Order: sequence, then structure tokens, then C-alpha cells
Amino acid sequence: MSMNDSRLYTVNDIFNRMSKEFVTVDGNVRKTVTTVTPYKVATLILIKEYCNDTTKVIKDRRNFCLASLKLIQSADMELAALLNMLYEPYDLHRFADQLEINLDAIHEKGIDELLDLFDNLRRLMESKEHALASPVLSRNSVLGLYVRRMLIFFEKLAFDQVVALYNDMEKYVVKKVNMENTDISTMSKPEDIGPDNKAKTIWGGRQAELLVAQQAHALQTDDHKALSPEELQALVHDLLKSNPYNADAHYLSYLNCIRVNDFCGAVDSLYHCFDRLAPLENRSTPEDRSRTFRYAALNLAVLHTQFNHKEVAQYALKEAIKLAQEAGDNVCLQLAHSWMSYLLSKENKGPLIERSVGKASLLGITHTTGLSLISHAHSYALEARNPPQVFDILMKSDMLNCQHSMSDLMSVTFAEKSALWAYYGKTEMASLCAQLLLLHNTGDKKQHMFNGPSTCQAIVTVANMLIEFGEYTLADVVLAHAKERFPNSPCNKIWMLSEQLHMFTQLLRQERWSEAEAVARNIFSLDQLESKLKLAEVCLAKGDFPKASEHISAIEEYPDVTAPYVIRAALLSSQITCASSSPDNGTAVVTNCIMRLCSALELAAQNHLSYYKALVKMHLANIQLLMGLPVLALNLVEDAIPTVLGHGGCYDQGKAFMLYGKCLIASAPESPFEARKEVILSGIKTLSKAQALFTKVNAIAKVKSVMHLRSVFYNEIDLLPERNQCAFEFRQMDEQYLTSPTDPFLY
Repeated sequence: MSMNDSRLYTVNDIFNRMSKEFVTVDGNVRKTVTTVTPYKVATLILIKEYCNDTTKVIKDRRNFCLASLKLIQSADMELAALLNMLYEPYDLHRFADQLEINLDAIHEKGIDELLDLFDNLRRLMESKEHALASPVLSRNSVLGLYVRRMLIFFEKLAFDQVVALYNDMEKYVVKKVNMENTDISTMSKPEDIGPDNKAKTIWGGRQAELLVAQQAHALQTDDHKALSPEELQALVHDLLKSNPYNADAHYLSYLNCIRVNDFCGAVDSLYHCFDRLAPLENRSTPEDRSRTFRYAALNLAVLHTQFNHKEVAQYALKEAIKLAQEAGDNVCLQLAHSWMSYLLSKENKGPLIERSVGKASLLGITHTTGLSLISHAHSYALEARNPPQVFDILMKSDMLNCQHSMSDLMSVTFAEKSALWAYYGKTEMASLCAQLLLLHNTGDKKQHMFNGPSTCQAIVTVANMLIEFGEYTLADVVLAHAKERFPNSPCNKIWMLSEQLHMFTQLLRQERWSEAEAVARNIFSLDQLESKLKLAEVCLAKGDFPKASEHISAIEEYPDVTAPYVIRAALLSSQITCASSSPDNGTAVVTNCIMRLCSALELAAQNHLSYYKALVKMHLANIQLLMGLPVLALNLVEDAIPTVLGHGGCYDQGKAFMLYGKCLIASAPESPFEARKEVILSGIKTLSKAQALFTKVNAIAKVKSVMHLRSVFYNEIDLLPERNQCAFEFRQMDEQYLTSPTDPFLY
């Protein structure tokens, strides 16, 4: 596995994020109705007691502020649970005792005490002395707004509803008393117990809206801070029990199903969401109905795109476009066109993306504009445009993202830059951009961080760099962090691929062919082309050349294959041809290999792939060396080796030094002996560097091959002690590691 083997993962993740732009759909939605419940009355009593208390200290103020926010935002809880929360985490014993006293007073004195409570709450927001004096409870504070809201709802209650509230209050208090005097297991009824043996939770309208918004935001920006898929689905179930017409809860379920690739659940949740959003025929305007239907079609297209149902997604997009054109909704139309540009083939994509950028900018859809700019840069890179043009577009995206504080797109832009630098063969710059992304998402002062696929890709890029330089222990630590931080789809596919490639490379270097082949087949579910390449490598190493050629042919026939894959397939194909050739048809084989490599070199130059240019030159130099042209081979290696040493991993650097040493020795003059000896010593020194690099990455077969070459060349220049030392080390390693001899005709 090479750091330069870049697949530009980020753009698919970019477009997957576009579904977040139309999460909220306006229209005649059935609004959630907030009612006054015993739990809310208990919260109001706590607020009243806190405001009337004149002996509270700083610690009490801090604890009560935290507790009150928790109470306002939480679902209705039983009195015993409420009191336990006040006692244990927040240490508000005095206020908890006062709450119990007030509730007992309501229970004993009747409904008059409940009415007096709301009168007292109203007086808290009125000045007691004169008009300029500050009231005890500010009307515009968080608690003041909550109290005013509850007062409005209480005043709207009819007489029988007030009586019903009082009866519920009595049950609320009595239930707590009974739970204290009776074993809780005897009090639990089947209908009050949920699937996880938890008491049934009742969510109010505002609390449910806040919770849905928090979880949806976490799923979009910071997946590991959201609830686990199982817990989130159970929460949605509770929300829908409290309010079956909550469309937002169904949409949250839809996002959660996409998170775990549950197609049936996602479709069902999306249909339920828009069923709840659908306006009534006799209570809404035609515009409201049209808006709901066109955004439903748009979301359905996004869903099918997520599961790679491109043909079905196009039908849904056409429906959304038709409805948007009829209604004159330019925003919906632009979003649909943006998705259409993603679904279309590579040939038609460029002009459509350019129009998408201009139209989205004109309409003020900044998020879509930023995404389109990133996609435009990605498309330019695949079209072999000049790298300065590509990065100029990304700079415009950076400016837009900073102006509108779009932290998610800032992260995506960093990831795209990292992928592009790796694509162009500049792995140091790729690593730097990945680290800048991680730095961008760290720090205590960060209010909003984006931990999506781009962040996972940055972590994996760092891990890949460590793997390339033989730091396997550190790489395992980084990959373990990625596993813990991104356990769910689609992010988990990124670190899974890196882990599988790392495992494959180790198994291949240890010559455990069957296990390496099994890992290569496992990679197929993550990256089909990469799997084919790895299977071809295993077949080449085993000597199964016909099967290896079949895998290479499958890669070349694959539609929309990118330039790096074509070049890697050409390099493998030339190696297969060299390894399987016989001495009788040497000229034909060499001609075939050179033609393939020259074609790959031209493709690398057209696409500005500098690292692949260097690799192709190395393979060409190896063939020239086999043809008996060591001087030409040496010149080609000297031209390519700076790029390999500057941007390659330890294994590629070791192969480069090994080839360079062989070319030096092969080009050494026959006489005088001292001049030849000096050149050979220089070549042996280069081979020693190769051996150290191969040792670092545990490439045992390559280490043994270098030792063998060193001992042969030491013997040629009569350095017998050095020859014997190399031979002894080779024998020790050969006894410890049983490996097949490496093919001398392969680079």
C-alpha cells in the first residue's frame, strides 16, 4: 500500500452531505402542542422557591442554573426521579425539600393551592416597590420565558382541564409515596415499561423539538457525539409514542437508518415523515401542497443516491425538477440540478457543475455553492486540468466557507486538498493538509466542530503515512482512534479499507499467500478496483500469471476507471509479462513491456501525476538494465529517484536504492580495477541503505535479496571478511524465515 495510491474519497462524502440542506420543509405541519403537566408544575415550584430564597450562595446558584436547564429540556419524569436528580448530581437538598412541602400542600389543600401557585409566579415578574425596580424574575430570562409560557398555557385551560390537571398532580404525588412504601417491582405495570425495562417517557412538544434538533445536528456534524443507532431508534420510538404526528422524529429515524445502511427503514421513515408533513386539502393552499411534494421527491432521490440506486434516483429528481419548475421554486430546482450533476457520467459533469456554481451563488445558497466549488475542483483534477487551476477553485471555496463560517465545508476542503496532493504525488503536502484539518477541529475554544467523513479520512491519512514509514505501532494507535471515533457508516468504510490494505501488505511480504488473497477478496466490498489490483499482486507473487492477467484485464474493462488505476494496472501487467517470459522470446517481451510503460508514462504526464511518472521511469530503467543498457538505466534512475525519495514510503525508497545500486555496479568500468572497485563500493553502500529501509518495514524477502547481492559484489572486489559477514547474516535469516527467492527481473 502506498500513500500515493490516492482515490480522492472526499467527493462522494461531499455530495452525501447535500441531503442536510433541506432537512426542514415548511408547510402546514401539525404543530406539537405543549400542555401543562405535573412535572412542569413541579419545575415551576422549584423556580418559585429559588426566586424567593434569599440565603442562596454561589454554589447553589450554579447548581440550580444547571439543574433548571436540564429540567426544562428533559422529558417528563416521575417525582422520585426528579428528587433524586436534585439530591445527587446537583446537591440541591434545600430546594428539593421545599418542592416536597409545596406538593404536599397542593395535595392537602386542594385546587386553590394550585391556583395560588400560578398567581405567585405571575407576581415574581412584577416589581414590588415601584415601576423602576427590578422584579425578582426577569421576564426575558430563560426561566422567565419558561414561566410566562406555562402561565399562558394554564390560562387557556378550561375549568374541567384545570380539575384534570389537579387530579394528575394528586396521582403524581401519591405515586411517589407508594413507591417509597412499596417494592418498585410490584408497582410496575406492563404498559408503563418500555422495551428496555425502563419507565415510559413522556416528551413535551418543545423538549421533543430540542432533542430532535440536537441529535440531527450531531448526526450531521459530529457522529460520535450522537446516540448509538440502537439508543437513537429507541428514543424515536418514545417520541412517537408521545406524539405520533411528529414529522421531525420520523426524519431523525430516516437519518439514523441511513447511518446504518438500513434501506427499508429509511424509506419507511421518509414516507412517514412526508405523510405527516402533507397539508390537508381543505386547510392549505396549493403552493403548500406542491412544496411538500417536490421536497419529498428530492429527499427520495437523495435516499436512492445514498444506496447507489442511480437510475431510480434520476426518476425522483426529474419529478422534483418538474414540480419545482411548475411552482417557480429556484432553490429546489438548483438543489435538484446539483444532485443531477453528481449522478451524470463524467463526460457531462463539468459544464453542469459550472452552471450549478453560478446559479447557486446567484440564489444565495451558500452551502450548495461551497459544495459545487469543491466538486468543480475535483472534476477539473480528473479532467487533467492544470493543478494551479484546481487549487485556485479550492481557494475560492475557502474564502466562501470562512465568510459564512461553514466549518463542515472547511473540513471537507482540507480533506479534498489532502486527497489532491496525494493524487498529484506530493504525500508530504497531503499529510500536512490532513494535519491542518485535525488541528482545525481541535481546541477548547471550538464551539462547533465537524467530525464527518473528511475528518476520518484525515486520521487515516496520518495512519497511512506512519504505515509507509514502518511505524506500525503508532499506526495501530491512530487506527484504533479512528475505530472508536467513527464506528458507523459511511465513515467506518474509510478506516476499514486502510486496515485491510495494511493487513494485506504485511501478509504479502510474509509470503502468506492464501491469507493475503482472502484479505484482497474482503477489500472488494470496500473498493472493487483495489481488490482486483491486490488479487493480481498475490497471483504475481505466487507465480499464477494467467490468473493475474485476468484480474488486470478486468480492471482495464471497468467503466470510468481513473488514471492512477490504469497506470498501476500497466505497471503490474509489465511485471507479469517480464516474470512469465522465456528467454526465447525476450525481444518481443521487452518491446511489449516498453510500449505499455511508455503509454503509462504519457498518461501520468497528461494527468500531472508526478509520483507515478517516477515509478514508471523506475520500471523502464529496470527493463533497460535487463537489456544490457546500464548507462541509460542509470540516467533514468537518477532522473526519477529524487521524487521517490521525497514522496515515497520506506518500501518504495528501498526498491529505488536497490535498483540504483544495481545500475551503478552494472555501469562500473572494467578497468582499471581501483576505479571499478570504487564504483562497486558506492553501489554496495547504496544497497546497504536499501537493506535498512526493507528491514524497517519487515520486507524479509527483499532484505535477503539485498544481502545476497552485497555478498556477491564484496566477493568480486576481494573484500572477503565483509563477504563472509553478509553470507553469515543471510544464512541466519534464511534459517529463521523461509521465503521464496525474489525474481531478479522484477523491480
